[in-house]
Amino acid sequence: PAGTSFVERQGDSSLVTRRHARLGSLVEGARWKNSLSRISMPSWILLTAVLLLESQSALADIAECTHTFPDGNKFDLSPLRRPRGVRDWYADDRNGNMYYFNVCGDANQVPEACVSMQKAVRSPVFQVSNDNNCFWLGKLKGMDWELIDDSEPAAGIELYYFDGERCQSGRSRDVRIQFFCDPDAGVGKPLDFFVLEEDCHFSITWPSKYGCPVSSGSFTSSWFTVFLILFTVYTVAGCAYNVKYRGTQIGIESMPNLNFWKEVELGVNACKFDEVAGFV
Repeated sequence: PAGTSFVERQGDSSLVTRRHARLGSLVEGARWKNSLSRISMPSWILLTAVLLLESQSALADIAECTHTFPDGNKFDLSPLRRPRGVRDWYADDRNGNMYYFNVCGDANQVPEACVSMQKAVRSPVFQVSNDNNCFWLGKLKGMDWELIDDSEPAAGIELYYFDGERCQSGRSRDVRIQFFCDPDAGVGKPLDFFVLEEDCHFSITWPSKYGCPVSSGSFTSSWFTVFLILFTVYTVAGCAYNVKYRGTQIGIESMPNLNFWKEVELGVNACKFDEVAGFV
């Protein structure tokens, strides 16, 4: 309009531009919400299922790498697990057969001999024979923990993989990776020429500090743990009952069998007094 300055016209133009931009974003948002609303509930369920399957697939090639036996002996092999992109562990036997494997996980790379034979399956352990044949020796879901010597847990631990490729006899291959406890070996490594094969059963020897239990159990400590858990459950459940059904205030007054515990406290204090008096 006549009489308006260049700056005022520019300001009006900028305001119009910003309004157009905001209107455009609102339109895009409305279109997005409209398209989203067209997705039926079954589609959402299907999408969720796909995402869950994808996440499970990403975790399918690893397994729990610590184990505690009923007697309290605990082993932790997680430092030996090869992450993605890192070369697998390997060893050979006296016949020139090679073994490629991972610990608590599928091998990161399927050997070339297996790929060329169209055996690109997921497995924690592969054998490539001296004539370039390839066999998978077990499955990760068929992994088990066993002590090398049941009477002496400090001897070491072994991972047992089974349900491997079938031999000519029809029996499935299986393999044991035996981690012998050797505190001076450090991480150690699988020993060459100490891979044994006997009637579709394989064993790999590996002295390592990780073959040693990280904690030793005892009868006394196990029973103390059980007692502590039971006492905690008794206290929490008793307090909750007294507060809800007896109307007691939250605090020491809601302690179950409070009078009994007060008598116990008096008895302990009396014993302490007698002990002190004996030294006077």
